[in-house]
Parts: sequence; structure tokens; C-alpha cells
Amino acid sequence: MTAAAILAATAAQASVDFGTAEDAKNITSEMVQIIQSEGLDAGITAMHDPAKPFSASKMGIHVFEQSVIVADNREPELIASSYAEVEDLTGEPMWPRIVAAADASGDAVLEWYHYDTEAEYTYNCHSEWAVPGDVIVMTCR
Repeated sequence: MTAAAILAATAAQASVDFGTAEDAKNITSEMVQIIQSEGLDAGITAMHDPAKPFSASKMGIHVFEQSVIVADNREPELIASSYAEVEDLTGEPMWPRIVAAADASGDAVLEWYHYDTEAEYTYNCHSEWAVPGDVIVMTCR
């Protein structure tokens, strides 16, 4: 395989679609409802409950308390990490974009690495407040 073919295959893989905007909104809403009705601990538990859709989702689902990740379905090593000052690949802090997206119940656009290939990837991350001013649920596709 030529270098150009490898590069093209890598670029194609990096554009893998994890789900639709509607999928991200729906799964975010489901987690928000759990947290609002049963509490943050129930949301954390639900993230890995096989009877719930979160752990099997190809989308990255993150629950933040303040700026700290308290639940994550694809990268559990991020638990307890603060996004307060983390920059994405643009060199700009991610947290202000995540908060602004939650304020609008919209998408934060984050440049990061593809979950599976580790190639650079543009994520559209639907974000909503589960507890205004305290808990954000963000689903990246």
C-alpha cells in the first residue's frame, strides 16, 4: 500500500460517524433525566449499567461535576480529571465551549483524538445542564 493510500485510509477512518445529532441529544437527555430524577450517583452508576444505552454507545458520554469528569463511558481513565484548563488541539481551553454549549443545549466543537484510531478528529459534543451551574452531561460524536 502506498503512503498516499495509507494516508487516505487513515483520513477516512478518522471521519467515522459515531452517531447522529439526534442520537447525541437523545442519549444526553436520558442521562440528564436520570440525574435530575435520581441524583448524580445514579447517573454515575447508570453509565455502566448494561441495561442502559450508555456503556455500549460508540459516542463518548461524559458527566462533569463542575469541570471534573465523574463518569465516562469510553475513557474511564479520565475520571477525576478537571477540564477547567485543558486545551484541545486548537490550543484553546475546552471548558468555556462546553459550558456555552450547555447554556444553549447545543454542541461544543472540540478537536481531539479519535477514540479508536487516535487520529485527529473533530467532535461535535451535545451538552446540557443536568443540574444548572453544577452538572453537565456531554455526548460527543
